[in-house]
Amino acid sequence: MSSTRVAQDEPFQIQFMLENAPNVSSFQPPAFNDFEIMQGPSQVQGQSIFNGKRSEYIALIYVLQPKRVGNFTLPGATARVNGNVVRSNPVTIEVIKSANHNAAAPPPSQQSFPPGFPPSRRAPQDEDVAEGILRKGEDVDAKLRKNIFLKVDVDKTTLYEGEQLTATYKLYTRLPTNSSVTRVPAFKGFSAKDIELPNPPQATTERVNGQMFKVFTIRKTLLFPLQSGTLELDPVEVDNQVRLVKLVRDNHKRSRDPFEDFFNDPGFKDPFNDPFFDDFFNRPEVSYEDVPYKIQSTPVKITVKPLPVDTRPASFNGAVGHFNMTATIDKTSLTTDDALTLKVVISGQGNVNLLNQPKVEIPSSFEKYDPKVTDNIEKNSNPLSGSRQFEFALMPLEAGEQTIPPVEFSYFDPEAHAYKTIKSQPFTIKVTPGKQSKRDKEDFSVDKNVLIPVHLGPQHWTKDNGLILGSWWYWLLLVVPLAALVAGILYRRRLHYQQNNAALLRHRYANKAALKRLELAARYLKEGKERAFYEETSRAVWGYLSHKLQIPFADLNKELVQTRLAGQHINGENTMQLFDLLDNCEMALYAPMHSNDKMQGTYQQAVKVISQLDEQLKTTKQQVV
Repeated sequence: MSSTRVAQDEPFQIQFMLENAPNVSSFQPPAFNDFEIMQGPSQVQGQSIFNGKRSEYIALIYVLQPKRVGNFTLPGATARVNGNVVRSNPVTIEVIKSANHNAAAPPPSQQSFPPGFPPSRRAPQDEDVAEGILRKGEDVDAKLRKNIFLKVDVDKTTLYEGEQLTATYKLYTRLPTNSSVTRVPAFKGFSAKDIELPNPPQATTERVNGQMFKVFTIRKTLLFPLQSGTLELDPVEVDNQVRLVKLVRDNHKRSRDPFEDFFNDPGFKDPFNDPFFDDFFNRPEVSYEDVPYKIQSTPVKITVKPLPVDTRPASFNGAVGHFNMTATIDKTSLTTDDALTLKVVISGQGNVNLLNQPKVEIPSSFEKYDPKVTDNIEKNSNPLSGSRQFEFALMPLEAGEQTIPPVEFSYFDPEAHAYKTIKSQPFTIKVTPGKQSKRDKEDFSVDKNVLIPVHLGPQHWTKDNGLILGSWWYWLLLVVPLAALVAGILYRRRLHYQQNNAALLRHRYANKAALKRLELAARYLKEGKERAFYEETSRAVWGYLSHKLQIPFADLNKELVQTRLAGQHINGENTMQLFDLLDNCEMALYAPMHSNDKMQGTYQQAVKVISQLDEQLKTTKQQVV
């Protein structure tokens, strides 16, 4: 229950809201015995769409004026939704005398909600409801700028290379709006990991310049700068359809309650689909206007400091944060037929997702294989926390007592502004000969190492009278020229084919290059990892453009890419397909579709775009030469 103060000669507004209630069979407002109904009920419908989830509501608005001074309590309204009766909370209103308008309290607006209505969906404050009313002569643009805007919150603007930065994109509104994100930031120069948000998003409230706003978090991302210098967080762009209500005041006419007839109509099923809904909403005392309003956040500049070079240890490989390390082996004795596993686990907070393998010195008496990497990153942790495990398979090559030196790992601590190094203990391994030990190179089999006797006297020669046609070397000399002739003919045909089909060969090479770049994305596609797939596809395309157009990764943007491509006479459909692909990846990261067919189509589109672009770049380069 909340209490407000109103002046006797000032009207105020009360609003009842039903959210996601399509099956409303009846609605009964409270008795307004101590108040004059100036207008209403007026009905407003609205919706919010975020991440593909739609939330719809019906608002029933009355404009009242007190009849006398005193304290009055309005009972709650009741409605029957899906066969169940829900009731709003009662409202206590204090009515005071006012000699003139200047002495009167500002006209408040009161909003009442049925039980169970999510608090995050309620109006931030009672006085904010009136912002949805467009008064005569009021500037619409100024009203929208004042009541709807985007903001980017960052926890720091200066940090070290590799240090975590948290960026939160928020939509602030005091007006009913249908909002759709049309552009998401690309985070050039950063490695990004998104925090999963509720779907549909839950609104919170914040006070800005003394006024309460509904706040929707559009995106929250953990960012790790990959290079030093000044980087910029791209803006997010949102299209809004804002509904403004126009109320026509009539002090001499008291409206009866048409809701009683409307909701008690036996043919009433769904207020969103009923044909009477539009007629009712367009009542002569109420009109509304849907105003399109596009907004974007302000870009944020981030200063990234380089890591110290003078004190950098040899074992440092890019880890920034706070980490621990453990190193273990699964056995201390084995034969040359076996293998052992050296397991190194690095855990802590920081850029866990970017950790490279630690420095491991393996003696030449072991054969070392590439490590198996396993991640265990805590979901939605902030700061990013978890571990990365490296498993090295080692095969002993010779018997004896072997020693594996200590494993060394270094990281940079941004709070201490210094490097820290962790070392494990050395590992002593006892290796015994196995059954498959290597044999000596000498072959001591029978008659293999007997010296041939030296004959000092003349030798007797015999003549072989066999026919030459039956000898193997005759047929060899006969077949070799024929084989050479056939090989020469095939070579000339292949050369001729290559010369006449250069475009086809370039296309095959381009396809091979595209598939190589998208190899990791294909693996994520097969595993059904949607977010990882779109991140890797986008990273592969941007990486290709950076390499081919010789643009530093931090400077990449669509305008510069388009300029470079136009400079090489590449534009039109290929450029449009390229930017469509990047936009699809960005939108999919924000609004997942959970469709394998969609992912498959994006993968084929990426292969096609990179292949065609690579082919065109090679063609234009050859023409220039």
